[in-house]
Amino acid sequence: MIELFAYSQKNNTQYLLDIENAGAVSLNYEVGNAGDLVGRNSPYSQSFNLPFSSSNNKFFRQFYNINVQTDAALGASSQAGFDADIKTNCGVHVDGVPVISGTLQLINCSLEQQVYQIAVLGNEASLFRAIQEKKLIDAFNDGGVLDTSYNVDVSDANVIDSWTLSNDVTQGGVGNGIIIFPIIDYGNVGDYNFIWLQNDSFANYGLAEANFLQAQDLKPAIQLKALFEKIINVAGFTLTSNAFLTSDAFTKAYMTLGTDRESMATTTLHQSQVANTASTNIQTWGGLGVGVNTWQSILFPTQSGAGASSNPPSLYDVNDDWNVAGTFVFPYTGVYNGVFTATFDTGPASLTNGATIKLAVEGSLNPTFVSQTIFVNGNNGGSAIISTHTLIFNVQGVAGESLDVKALASTSIGFSVNLLAVGTFCTIVSAGSLAGVCDTPANMPNISQKDFLTDIIQRFNLVVVAEESNNKNLTVMPWSDYISLGERKDWTQKLDLSQERIISPTTKFKKQFIKFSDLEDDDNRNLSNQNTYGSVFGNFEQKINGDFITGNLENNPIFSPFHVNPVPRQDNSSITDAPNLVIHQSYSYGTEGPLASCKPKLFYHNGLEQLESNDRIYIGLTQTYNYPLCLPYYNAGAQMAVDSPMLSWQFQTPNSWGGVVFGTTPSSEGYFKRYWQQFLASYYDTDARVLDCSLYLTASDIHNFQFNDEVVIEDTAYRVLKIQNYQPNTNVPTKVQLLKKVFSIGALQIADDSSDCVASPSALLSSGIVEFQNDQTGAIVQSEVCCNDYNYFWDGSECFWNYGGGGGGGGDPTTGLGGWNPHGIPNDDTIGGISDLKGVGGFHTRKRGGVGNINPVLGEHSTRGQNVASIANSVNKTFVYYAQTNHTTVKTATPNGIAGETSALQIPIDTMARFIVRALTVQTHVLSGGTGSFGSSAFQVWTFLVKNVGGTISVVGGSEQVDFQEADTDAGTRTLDIVGSAGKTGFAGNRGVNIQCTGPAKSVIAWHLDCEVTYVDFSYTKTVTV
Repeated sequence: MIELFAYSQKNNTQYLLDIENAGAVSLNYEVGNAGDLVGRNSPYSQSFNLPFSSSNNKFFRQFYNINVQTDAALGASSQAGFDADIKTNCGVHVDGVPVISGTLQLINCSLEQQVYQIAVLGNEASLFRAIQEKKLIDAFNDGGVLDTSYNVDVSDANVIDSWTLSNDVTQGGVGNGIIIFPIIDYGNVGDYNFIWLQNDSFANYGLAEANFLQAQDLKPAIQLKALFEKIINVAGFTLTSNAFLTSDAFTKAYMTLGTDRESMATTTLHQSQVANTASTNIQTWGGLGVGVNTWQSILFPTQSGAGASSNPPSLYDVNDDWNVAGTFVFPYTGVYNGVFTATFDTGPASLTNGATIKLAVEGSLNPTFVSQTIFVNGNNGGSAIISTHTLIFNVQGVAGESLDVKALASTSIGFSVNLLAVGTFCTIVSAGSLAGVCDTPANMPNISQKDFLTDIIQRFNLVVVAEESNNKNLTVMPWSDYISLGERKDWTQKLDLSQERIISPTTKFKKQFIKFSDLEDDDNRNLSNQNTYGSVFGNFEQKINGDFITGNLENNPIFSPFHVNPVPRQDNSSITDAPNLVIHQSYSYGTEGPLASCKPKLFYHNGLEQLESNDRIYIGLTQTYNYPLCLPYYNAGAQMAVDSPMLSWQFQTPNSWGGVVFGTTPSSEGYFKRYWQQFLASYYDTDARVLDCSLYLTASDIHNFQFNDEVVIEDTAYRVLKIQNYQPNTNVPTKVQLLKKVFSIGALQIADDSSDCVASPSALLSSGIVEFQNDQTGAIVQSEVCCNDYNYFWDGSECFWNYGGGGGGGGDPTTGLGGWNPHGIPNDDTIGGISDLKGVGGFHTRKRGGVGNINPVLGEHSTRGQNVASIANSVNKTFVYYAQTNHTTVKTATPNGIAGETSALQIPIDTMARFIVRALTVQTHVLSGGTGSFGSSAFQVWTFLVKNVGGTISVVGGSEQVDFQEADTDAGTRTLDIVGSAGKTGFAGNRGVNIQCTGPAKSVIAWHLDCEVTYVDFSYTKTVTV
């Protein structure tokens, strides 16, 4: 017997619905659509009919009657109708055995046949229907009110406390380590627009100085697991805990927030305006005529409503920072601005000589703000003389301590001063290093929940399965974990031998190109990598050979790569004084300031990293010797290992490779190998086959079946891909599609079936060697054929993933001990005479490894090399700058000729630069009273020599090479000059130069400057012994 149970939309009352033709009910179960291996599907039914029976009509509220109104029209009316646009829970049982649980969808009503046409969808699909077009911020929306429990009081202490994942810094106590504040450079710090640290042995500067980096300069990050789970919970589902959801590979991953704004979003600052409805007598004389001469604390117990006589008109304490006694308690460590407004009278008695008064406000730390002496006139026995005075203050507060508001008065003997209730109040606003309260929901990127879940499910190749006993409880885990938990079942006896059995290749499941990647981004390091390599960092691409294989297999990413670099010195060179202090730099290309729009990024929190003995950093006024080690891989703070999970699709040499943080051992555990390779190999392996057959399946078979089960048919193991048109309670065979189970080793790529190679790359070694494993035996092998097929480098005896002169691997070249190899420890995969010609953002060539690019300019053509004897690195580059002059006003040439654009010609410390500027200019307008003519042209050449020795920039010389000049007779005077630049429109301090253009009077000139610059870095030459 087939039973369809449905639950009312209003009160979850169970209904048993009548089915018109039980044999017409057919159910489908499918793990993924053919050709769409990224997808995950829920079970679903074909549409079937329910008659207009009394029970069905009651449940559907006579939906066929167009005069019956819906809830939206009737509100709370008991006659409200069935709403076809919202979820209706249901389940299909066969002889009491549940075979599908999910959601009922009303498709239509047939008035002629008098039936409701419906379909049933499994609960995994209803998860995505529940989130629909909701944004990430909507996960924090409870009936129109944002959940503030994830918000954080932004203070030095909370930022630093957040780095220890056993701390909970949120206002609502949502959990330890859920919200943290990583040290990321957003380009909004200091005069130079970037974070730097300099240790000159006798003093530390930059990040090692108080208030260089303040709490509000950072942005929050949220634990990836917490956000993933919250979205699922708010949609009405729960997650079953498993090894993956509690693993470091998932729980230590964090997502950056506030990526579509220059600074973090904050809620209203802590604000208050309080008073005392009773006057306060300021005591000036004690017994026996002894002057008191002591400060008297002023209390403000009235914190709502209005002041006395409505002066001030409103009182408030937004965050309950004042206690009932009338004392302000600092909610967190930070800076507080305020105004103490005091209104005095001189008492009812005659005060001939008046009084002197002082006001003071004292915080936790110096200074105490004290007013100048206030003189109040005496009333000589007449009416009280009233006067109002203010003290503006700015104090440092320490969380938990109190603000002291005080007054001191002195009068003639026997007289007093009254502090009136009317017109006396205190106003406080938090400010300074305190950025208010981090509004975590408002910092969510403008991304849909669907896109977020899709990315995470694809990234980790997750399977989503609803529990049979509780269809709102979901099991989510990687495919490889899910498959390992399946049961072995022999269905040989269920095979219908009278039906055709078809064995097929897996061609229809394959794609010619596998392309897994993150997104491109505009931040400094991502743009630099994109320009250098012509692709997104860490992406995976592989072409699958086959004449009948077409199309692309691609993911749908929302994140961009997370890079880290050592914090530089003040000159922003590759030299660092803190090699183990690495951070992500998310500012615009060339340190031109913050970006208002970036992609979110994922990183691993690797614990607290102890700075070297001479280093320290500050957050606001708080000094610390540790920082959160945020990296694109996880190894609990240790250097990268071969099995370290990475947040990229495969290993690519990072910017900080070879340093004390990363080390020199590449990881093989990118998303592709860790989560996808085995899954895809089951389809792409040369032994993979698909079996289509018919099986007699019972309700118990369906009920107990899981897609991770290993199904044996005639001694061959398969896993089920699809169960199609299962008709409950009938003796009709069901079409089943199965995929043969194949053995494959863990590899970095998919094995190429068309090759003679019988091994797959399994690991990249720190020596630069690629390790191969035999596809059948798993034995470690070296193969020239395999090396060439997988596009590595064969040196005659071994296969290398990194080849060139870079690294300086150390060790003994004779014995090979100590890590030495003839190619050096790989530092960068573009070193050793390799051309980096990409045509995206410029062309770059290196003659020698380890030479960095000085002052990258978009669109440049550069060649880098080194004078080995003197260790003097050099870079020769050509690029084009533009300018437009109007009249004789001096204009600075820039990469695009845009007004206000940064010139960005850096001259690092201990560097010289030779400039050759070839200027082609043309007159585009003749201003009133001007000379020249439209199209008047000139070609001129200038040369300059500039150097920066110890931080002082000087222009050694510069002149026009007149022998090259070609110009129209009416061109007028057109000149170039090079001057030191400073400030945020160039470089703070003497860090660079500007090329300045001056045109003739009353004319508009367009300048096209072909620039050739040779930099020589002689900073290392000091170390050479002569």
